[in-house]
Amino acid sequence: MTSEKFRRQLRQEAEQWWKEGLIDAELYGTLSDRYRFSKLESEASSRFTTILIGLGGILLGLGVISFVAANWMVWSREVKLTLLMTLFVGINAVGFYLWRSRDRGGTHKLGAALLLLGGLVLGANIALVSQMFHQSGPLYQLFLVWSAGVWLMAVSLALPSLGILSALLVSIAYVPAIVDAANASDLTVWHFAALYMPSLALLLWVPLACRCGSNITFGLTAVLVSGSIFGNIAMLQGWAIEGAIVLPPALLWAYSVRPPRLLQRPAFDTIARSLAILILASAFYLLSFNQWMYFEISDFGFRPELGRHIAIEGLIVAAVTLWLWLRLLKQLDRFRPFQARSLNTGIVALMLLISGVTIYVHLHLQPLPVLAPLIFNILLFFLAISAIRDGLGFGSRRTFWGGMVLLVVGIVTRMLEYDTGLLLKSLVFVGCGIGVILAGLWFERNVEIDRAESRSLPEEIS
Repeated sequence: MTSEKFRRQLRQEAEQWWKEGLIDAELYGTLSDRYRFSKLESEASSRFTTILIGLGGILLGLGVISFVAANWMVWSREVKLTLLMTLFVGINAVGFYLWRSRDRGGTHKLGAALLLLGGLVLGANIALVSQMFHQSGPLYQLFLVWSAGVWLMAVSLALPSLGILSALLVSIAYVPAIVDAANASDLTVWHFAALYMPSLALLLWVPLACRCGSNITFGLTAVLVSGSIFGNIAMLQGWAIEGAIVLPPALLWAYSVRPPRLLQRPAFDTIARSLAILILASAFYLLSFNQWMYFEISDFGFRPELGRHIAIEGLIVAAVTLWLWLRLLKQLDRFRPFQARSLNTGIVALMLLISGVTIYVHLHLQPLPVLAPLIFNILLFFLAISAIRDGLGFGSRRTFWGGMVLLVVGIVTRMLEYDTGLLLKSLVFVGCGIGVILAGLWFERNVEIDRAESRSLPEEIS
């Protein structure tokens, strides 16, 4: 959608063109209808009204909070509960009414803001009601319940802001929940929620992101799934650590919301695969250090009950990942959107296989203190060079500069890690600097040439 600033400038220029005779009244009317010149002033007035209402609402809210704080200890439990419920229902009712109005401008945005405020008020209500009825517990339990309530609101309204809030809340709750589960003598439903968080996120928050159409919600959910897989397996003191490193990028790379027989591009494929490459790059970089002599399975045992649930969850995630990869391989026979890239499905599968096998052999069969870091350094530089090649081939600045940064960081890290002379280090730094400058200038020049050729192509055809 075009910005208001552009529309105002276009209206100004169009009026000047009309006065100078460059365009006629009919063309000016077409531009006016297309870019809604007549609604510019009303939209500005509506936005100004929204700002005033928002400021007034903030001041009104502060006044209500101060009044409630001054009388909170005096009121009875029934009065407090009635006030909290009235506040929650009132904010959401007004927000829903404004959000569903025909005015898709300031009124609609104000309604969405009030609904988000209703989601925040829900958390305050849960905390205060728990306090009134003397229900105490860890803070992460509040965040889990709060996230579930906001999830219901987001699913009902398909509102992206509520989906983001719900994903943030459950992500905040996971870390203290899994730590508490590792130290608890008896597992509760809260601990099970943390132990099975990857499946819960895939089952609840990924569909929520699809319903809301929110890239941010999906990105937060993908990070939560990857982090919870690694966090769960990390409690096994080294057992199945290869699964913690391989499963998250494998799951994200194969993710697809594409129906089996349709070929349209899924909404979140790009985000999922970008995160998969980012996780791979981070894993290769960390495992490329020459510290593998300290990388071994811990002698400390883990609780069998905890290990059993982690194993069950790992098998569930592994089964979902395998199913997605089978679907992906079937679709590649007739739909190959990424096969022209260096970082395609086959290459990613090979890198995942090499990573998993190397870690497994080192931990369970034969220590590889020299060969393992060499393998991961090769994988790191191969990933960087492949990203640079894809950036050049497809004119993607983000991919190109991501590969360049990864390549330079890998070279500089190896020079600082090993005992090399200052002269050699200085030469490497200077070489990297000159290489980055030349590569950047060459990339920008070729991108501009490609854009100029693409703009001239329609003229040549005509």
